[in-house]
Amino acid sequence: MNSGADTLGSKAGEMSSGASQMQAGANEMEEGISSMPEVPSDPINAVSAAVDQLCAGSQKVNAGTTSVASALSTLESGTKDFSKVAAGVKALNAGFETLTANDETLTSGAASLKAAGSSVTGGINQLTNGGKTLADGVNTLSAGLKTYTSGVSTLAENNSALTGGTSQLAEGAKTLASGAEQLASGTKTLHDGTSKLVSNNNKLNRGAEQLSDGAGQIQDGSSQLYDGSKELGDGMTKLEDGSDTLATSLGDGAAQVKETKASDDTISMFATPITDEETKITTVENNGHAMAPYMMSVGLWVGCLAFCLMYPLTEYKGKLKSGFAWWASKASVLYPVAILQGVLLILLLRVFDGFTPVEMTKTILFAALTGACFTSIMYFFNITFGKVGSFLMLIFMVVQLAGSAGTYPVEISPDFVAKIHYYLPFTYTVNAFRSTICGGESIHQSVVVLIGLTIIFSILTILQFNHMARRKKQGKMLLLDWLEEKGVA
Repeated sequence: MNSGADTLGSKAGEMSSGASQMQAGANEMEEGISSMPEVPSDPINAVSAAVDQLCAGSQKVNAGTTSVASALSTLESGTKDFSKVAAGVKALNAGFETLTANDETLTSGAASLKAAGSSVTGGINQLTNGGKTLADGVNTLSAGLKTYTSGVSTLAENNSALTGGTSQLAEGAKTLASGAEQLASGTKTLHDGTSKLVSNNNKLNRGAEQLSDGAGQIQDGSSQLYDGSKELGDGMTKLEDGSDTLATSLGDGAAQVKETKASDDTISMFATPITDEETKITTVENNGHAMAPYMMSVGLWVGCLAFCLMYPLTEYKGKLKSGFAWWASKASVLYPVAILQGVLLILLLRVFDGFTPVEMTKTILFAALTGACFTSIMYFFNITFGKVGSFLMLIFMVVQLAGSAGTYPVEISPDFVAKIHYYLPFTYTVNAFRSTICGGESIHQSVVVLIGLTIIFSILTILQFNHMARRKKQGKMLLLDWLEEKGVA
C-alpha cells in the first residue's frame, strides 16, 4: 500500500506538470486571439500570425495532454492490484477481529477505507477516460487549425483578385446609386402623373359618358338626317308642284282682282286685318297707388332704423340675469312699436291721402309683418355693431332702392340689379303691396320669406345677447364697447 501511494504521488506530479503545459498553451492561444485587431490594416498577415500562434499553443496543449494520458495509464495499471489488497485487508480484519473482538471503531474504519478505495478506483477510471477524450479533441483542433491556416494562405494568394473585385463592387455601387436617383425621379414623376390622373378620373369618366352620349346622338342624328333627306326629296317634289299651283293661282287671282270693284268694306279689311281684345287684371287708379308699394317699404325701413337708433337697445337696470331676459326686455317694446307703425302707416295714408287698396285687411296685416321683419334685422345689427350697424343698414337700403325694381322693371334694369333682385327684402314687400293694393298675384311667397327672415334674425339676436351677457359677467369688453372706445361708433 505504501508503494502504491508513492506511485500515485509521482503520477500526480506528472499530471500537474502536463496540466501546466496545457494551461500555458491555452494562454498562448488566448493571447494570439486577443492580439488580432478588430479591423487590421493588413488582414491577411495579421490572420496568418494569429493562426501560427494558435498552432504553437495547440501543440503545447497536445504535449501536455499526452503527458496526462501517460500518467493516467500508469495510474490505472497501479490500481489493478487493489482487489488483492482488499482481500488482504479482509484477512487482516479477520485477524484484528480475533485479536480485538471488541474494537468496533477499528472495524468501522477498515470498512470506510474499503469504500473509499472503491470510490478512488472509479474516479481514476473516469479521469483516464476524460483525458483520452481531451487528447482526441486537441488533435482534432490541431488538424482544424492546419486546415484554417491553409485556407488563410489561399486567401492571401487571392488578395489581388479580391481587391480588384472590391473596386468593381465600388464602381457598381456608384452606378447603382445613380440608377437609384433616376429611379426615384422617375417614381416621383410617375406619382405626380398618377395623382393627376386620379384627380381627373371623374372628369375622364364624365367625358367618356358625354362622348358615349354624343356618339349616340350622332347616330340618332345620322338616322334623322337620312330620314330628313328622304323627306326633303319628297318636299322638293311637293314644292315644285306647289310652285306650279301658286303661279297658276296668282294668275287666276290677278284676273279676279282686275274684275273686282273696291268698296268700303274691302278697304277696311285690308287696313285692319286683325282685331285685338284687351283684358285688364286690375286697375291702378293713379301714379300714387303705383308708387305706394315702393315708398311704403322705404318708410317702414327708415322708421324701424330711426327707432332702433333712439331706443337704448343694450342698456339695462339692476342685475343682469341672462341673455334671453336681456333680449326680451327690449323686444317687448320693439316689436309692438314695429307692428303699430305698420298699422298706422296704412290708416294715416287712408285718412290723409285717400289711400284705397283693393284688399285693405291684407295690406294692414302685411304692413305689420313688414315692420316686425325690418325691426328684427335692425335689432341684430344695432346691438352687434352699434351706430356702425345703423350705417350699414342705411347703405343696404340704398342698394335695395335700385335692386327691388320698385320704379323700373327688372327686365330693363342693369345686370347687377337682376343678380341681387331676389336676395333683397324690398323685392318681396314691393310685390306683396302691389298685389294687395291693386289686386293680382298671391302674396304667399312674400309672407313666407318675411316670416323666415324674422325668425332667423330673432334667433341671431338672442344668441348675440347670450354672448354679450356671458362676457359682461366675465368682465370682458364687448365689440360694441370696443368700437365706441376707438371712436368708430
